[in-house]
Amino acid sequence: MATRDRAGHKTLADAVRELIGTEDNRRHVHKLLGLAVDPELPPTLASLLEAIGKAKDDKAP
Repeated sequence: MATRDRAGHKTLADAVRELIGTEDNRRHVHKLLGLAVDPELPPTLASLLEAIGKAKDDKAP
């Protein structure tokens, strides 16, 4: 996937990822755009995210 457009600017997807990189920004963007946020993940998704996080930590040097 391209990380820059023809003019050399970040793609929209990259800009949004950067914006929601911190919890404070994430809350602000949700409020600004009027996005609904699920307060709690279903147990299956929570365990999947935990497993992904552990696998990522295991790969880190």
